[in-house]
Amino acid sequence: MRALIVGNGEPPSRALFDALLAAAPDLLLCADGGADTVRRYGAEPDAVVGDLDSTSSGTLLDTPRQRQVCIDADDTGTDLNKVLSHAVALGVTAAVLTGVTGRRTDHTLWNLSLLKRYADRLQLLMVDDYCHIRLLGAGTVTHFHARVGLRLSLSPLDGAAYGVTTTGLRWSLTDENLVPGQRDGISNEVVISPVSVCVAGPGDLLLMVHREGETAEIEYFDPS
Repeated sequence: MRALIVGNGEPPSRALFDALLAAAPDLLLCADGGADTVRRYGAEPDAVVGDLDSTSSGTLLDTPRQRQVCIDADDTGTDLNKVLSHAVALGVTAAVLTGVTGRRTDHTLWNLSLLKRYADRLQLLMVDDYCHIRLLGAGTVTHFHARVGLRLSLSPLDGAAYGVTTTGLRWSLTDENLVPGQRDGISNEVVISPVSVCVAGPGDLLLMVHREGETAEIEYFDPS
């Protein structure tokens, strides 16, 4: 089961939201105040999850009580943590996250860390109007088709990522270690499609694809 999850960060544009919704997710879930974005765009969430302190009173009045999942505020995580855990409990295995960047840099950094925290339970893609972000874990090889000229970056998530090898990029990597502040994979470019990124590990990489309208979309595939 797939979900579109809307957070309370910088809202996606109407065009992006409509495109994500048109992909027909099984569930539309909101992390607290993300429900205001969904309501403004004329959609109805299947659930609003969090301590519900940032959702407007008007949105709460318009949302049936059985779709409000109120979880008391605590110091163990954010509303996005809560909605992701709720999604897992509902049987969701893949989700697109939007409205989870911008506004609060601290929240953005925390939300990026959740890509790893939930990696064993959810296939997650983080999308805003500027880029989309996917976690490439240690011991994985990722293949995708992309337009030649598309810009993308490879950035370690929480320390060095070891044994990184790429094909199809202008600045190729061959069994290299990407280390924060020392060696990065910022602003690379697709020159041959398909592209592959291998992370022999240990360490995890964020693949950040810079959006340039619809031409920024990439198609992941399994060569087997």
